[in-house]
Amino acid sequence: MRAAPASAFALLPQRGGARAALPAPERLAAVATVLCVHPRRQRDALDGWLAARSAQRLGDGGGEALRFCDAGGRECWRLYLLPDSDFLAWDDVAAAMPDAAAAIRPAVVPALARWWRRLRGGRRAQALRLRVLRDADGHCVLLADPAELSPLGLAQARRIAAGEGARLDECADACCCLASGVGRR
Repeated sequence: MRAAPASAFALLPQRGGARAALPAPERLAAVATVLCVHPRRQRDALDGWLAARSAQRLGDGGGEALRFCDAGGRECWRLYLLPDSDFLAWDDVAAAMPDAAAAIRPAVVPALARWWRRLRGGRRAQALRLRVLRDADGHCVLLADPAELSPLGLAQARRIAAGEGARLDECADACCCLASGVGRR
């Protein structure tokens, strides 16, 4: 059996079992464009999705996000809402997830978490366009392609990445006015 590159897709088992608490891939793909933040040790952005066993929605000052944790309770994947995202699809996914704000944390915890992530090797941030396909057996295949962001989306992605202590993998400017320098300060 030939393995496909991890950056191309993530094959998921049928719904149920340990992954039943996660949103369906079709619902995630409907959001389309997201900022994905994951540990640098992961080869690919979709590795976090494959390791995920639970998910929560976050709504802190850094923007709306979905946090995914592995079987050990460690965060392995985080998706952020961007101006380029489908807001109605995001609301659909987020409404079905438990709210992480129920666990009250002191204000110092986010700063310590950023420091700890930098110490452990940091995080990567990538703008992704999520899609889904079904294979011949009916399994969902989640696809992730690099996404080109609008100027507003790119500015938001940079702010989020800086707040996460993550290195942002940026696509080339898609907009001709950005490429020519118009609108840059």
